[in-house]
Amino acid sequence: MVPPLSALSHLAVRWLHVFGMAVTVGGALFAWSLLRDDTPSTTALVVATAYERLFWGAMGLLVMTGVGNLGALTPSVPGGTWGTALSAKLLLVALLLLGSLVRSLLVVDARRRPDAETVGTAALRVGYAATALVLGVVVVFAEVLAHG
Repeated sequence: MVPPLSALSHLAVRWLHVFGMAVTVGGALFAWSLLRDDTPSTTALVVATAYERLFWGAMGLLVMTGVGNLGALTPSVPGGTWGTALSAKLLLVALLLLGSLVRSLLVVDARRRPDAETVGTAALRVGYAATALVLGVVVVFAEVLAHG
């Protein structure tokens, strides 16, 4: 039997993991939906900047709790197709982080430009759509890993 405090900590870690994913996916979809052509660039950049801060904080939370969740399985981490799915998920997360770094730098660059009021938001819209799409695939891998 699992001690109550241990069970509570496992539940808290898993809840934080799901919360972090909800912030990253929901925030990307929200930013994407607000970055329409008729949205003023200054408003779009404020939304983008806020999301970038939330995204990186939530990704840090996801990495920490993901390692904690994986550590709870050790030393019995399965191999085979489960191990392959885990490797694919981790590779996808690494690519997501790399792409997100580019997206964040685009936001920083757009905010620093003297013509920030008129800067186009099409690249950011594509970036947030891609972020939401990749995160959706990561969620599918997470479901496969959690439930087989």
